[in-house]
Amino acid sequence: MNFPRLDMRGVAKRYANGLLANDGIDLCLARGEIHALIGENGAGKSTLIKMLYGLEQPSAGEILLDGRQVRFDTPAAAIRAGIGLVPQHVQLVPSFSVARNVVLGAEPRRWGWLDHRAAARAVDALARRYGLEADPAALAGMLPLGAQQRVEILKALYRGADLLLLDEPGAVLAPDETAALFEALRALADDGMSVLLITHKIADVLEVADRYTVLRAGRVVASGSSSEADAAGLAARIVGRPLAPPVRPVARAPGEVRLRARGLVHATGAAECLAGVDLDVAAGEILGIAGVEGNGQALLARALAREPDVVLVTEDRLHDGVAPALSIAENAIATRYREAPLSRRGWLDLAAIDAATRAMISDYGVAAAGPQQPIGALSGGNMQKIVLARALAAQPGVLVACQPTRGVDIGAARFLRQRLLALRDAGAAIVLVSGDLDEILELSDRVAVMFRGAIAGHFRGEGLQARLLSGYMTGARRQPQASARLDAPFVDGEAA
Repeated sequence: MNFPRLDMRGVAKRYANGLLANDGIDLCLARGEIHALIGENGAGKSTLIKMLYGLEQPSAGEILLDGRQVRFDTPAAAIRAGIGLVPQHVQLVPSFSVARNVVLGAEPRRWGWLDHRAAARAVDALARRYGLEADPAALAGMLPLGAQQRVEILKALYRGADLLLLDEPGAVLAPDETAALFEALRALADDGMSVLLITHKIADVLEVADRYTVLRAGRVVASGSSSEADAAGLAARIVGRPLAPPVRPVARAPGEVRLRARGLVHATGAAECLAGVDLDVAAGEILGIAGVEGNGQALLARALAREPDVVLVTEDRLHDGVAPALSIAENAIATRYREAPLSRRGWLDLAAIDAATRAMISDYGVAAAGPQQPIGALSGGNMQKIVLARALAAQPGVLVACQPTRGVDIGAARFLRQRLLALRDAGAAIVLVSGDLDEILELSDRVAVMFRGAIAGHFRGEGLQARLLSGYMTGARRQPQASARLDAPFVDGEAA
């Protein structure tokens, strides 16, 4: 009998605090199939993945692999059964090479010692076979997030996974890297690999998935063939209502310059450097910074954030944006706990903090048990809502926002983008660093493309199309003496 690779029947998960994260989930995954699991933040997607990988135990229902019921007490047991997890937040050892990270725990040995050459050869062969570019000798901690994500995929493949769980892999990838990843996933599926892909991007579902399942409030609310789906219909199923199309900001004359940078340089000997960056950001405008990840955008954001009165939304929320072991409330007030009404006469007002945090949770639609829940227990998207809400609560005059909606569902992303536009309309100057070109095009008054640490092109936001940016993002084209100063010329769209 030809059994599906994965068959979940009536799977439920209720936590000790009473939270019902999954409620009677049915999901079937065939061999050679890419199946997208989509839904709002807190819909139960990550919990489902954790049960498949032995990180959580189901409260009810059964999980079958190849027709046999299984229950994994540890991730090691799931790995032995052929399941590989690529987490949303990378878990590499920064000081180890790519090869050593991939083989960690399953090292090839020679005379009892790690065989570095054999490890490098094995990783290089895997990378070439599946189109997952990686330098085995590179230090993992020096790689951009997109490259680190590829290393996580290679780790799973090296351990022999034939059922791959990917938790928001496209959230840290630039458009060209996403295309390369999808090509690799298709090749894996053609080889018989089963892929369960968690994503918030409807375009991912339509482009690479064979079938999809939509979760809402822990339940399956829709499923079907991706070839028969459309973007508007999927969006409505995810949020439970039709979504109005995004509204682009109305172009207007910029105000006074709030942030000015001239000749920013940071030499690292790699693409992730700064090579003489000039830019201005005026009151009441959003300057979008586009580019393939690792071309200096993150360094630029950190450099700009050193200026007084600049508020930064960091790109790596788990390591730089939150203290995972602390509560939502403690993280929510971390940058303004000395201010009234959160503090009075040098003492924290716990009631005011609780009220402010509850208002933040409600206003931003955070799926959480309450202000005292550890923020590390939240899904990545809900964590991001708190990070951005905290930044906006400070009512900054200058905001540097790095990947502000990465890993956030479509409804929440729309909401957060509207908040950024409202801040811009209130007179703030905003630098938007994003790997999501749709986000850049939707929000930006001006756009600067970075390549190898320098400004490669300066564009007027109004009417800008993604195809015009691609050549500048890859280095195939470059605007002479490009800068993002207010008086700098724009790339001529017709000439480009």
